[in-house]
Amino acid sequence: MNIADKEGLGREVARVLKPGGRFSCNEIARGSGAAPAFPLPWASDEETSFLVEPTEMRAALEAGGLSVIGQADLTATRLGDAGRQPVIERDDFILRVHNLQSCLADGRLVAQFILAEKRR
Repeated sequence: MNIADKEGLGREVARVLKPGGRFSCNEIARGSGAAPAFPLPWASDEETSFLVEPTEMRAALEAGGLSVIGQADLTATRLGDAGRQPVIERDDFILRVHNLQSCLADGRLVAQFILAEKRR
């Protein structure tokens, strides 16, 4: 969500890993439906956010030289935090967290965990 060049990310991760080395990330991805509401915790607007669908993230990492060995949807676990107030109350952070929870709840965003391995 923070990196525009997803394939470049995959290439750089593959470059620094030994064969069989593993990389994991927790990524917010574009879901189905309308565009997400901004601001979000990582971006103020669409121009500073680099969301892609889960299948696009997988394809980019694989094109970069990694094999995705696991990709799990964590959206339901992220929604469990909806009632908690964030510890950080700076500027518009409350609004950013609210927008994230709202977009996860209605499917505009999905939370995913990805585990990839450098090809041997």
